[in-house]
Amino acid sequence: MSDSSSTRSGAATASGAAETARSTAADAMSKVSDVAQQAMGEAKKSASSLASAATERAKSAAQERISGGADLLGHVAASVRAAARDLEPNAPQLAGFAHEAAGRLEGFSHDIREKSVEELLETSSDFARRQPAMLFAAAAACGFLLFRMIKTTSSTANDSGARFGEEAYGVAPLPESPPITSGQFHGP
Repeated sequence: MSDSSSTRSGAATASGAAETARSTAADAMSKVSDVAQQAMGEAKKSASSLASAATERAKSAAQERISGGADLLGHVAASVRAAARDLEPNAPQLAGFAHEAAGRLEGFSHDIREKSVEELLETSSDFARRQPAMLFAAAAACGFLLFRMIKTTSSTANDSGARFGEEAYGVAPLPESPPITSGQFHGP
């Protein structure tokens, strides 16, 4: 009987060791899972922080560009106003239109400068919803102008693409010369 009881105790010990190993493995997996979740949370937080910083930089750059555009509109308004003053003696009605245009440009410049990027995007999307035909016409006009600029640029590049001394100066290209031999330029 001692053999059977030692076999039972050995099996119980092996079973206990296996259970301990399972428990240890489960604890290790739980800890690895917790660490992985914590790392994932930190990665999400870091990515969110980077995205937020990039968004802020983009907004700042856009705001700088908008301010530059508003300044340009202010300068154009001042130029229109100066032209209107020059027109007043000879064409007072046209000068009045120019003064009105200058005032509207200054107002538009001021409005742009005072609004944030988000407000400008919201305003432009509202305008696109209210006036889709106007937006389409503006896009078509921009496309037409872009096409004309590209066409003009490409035709200018083709005209200046001639080699030196050829079509650019009205001279026909020279025919191929025969190869030079070693004693051709030396006397006998």
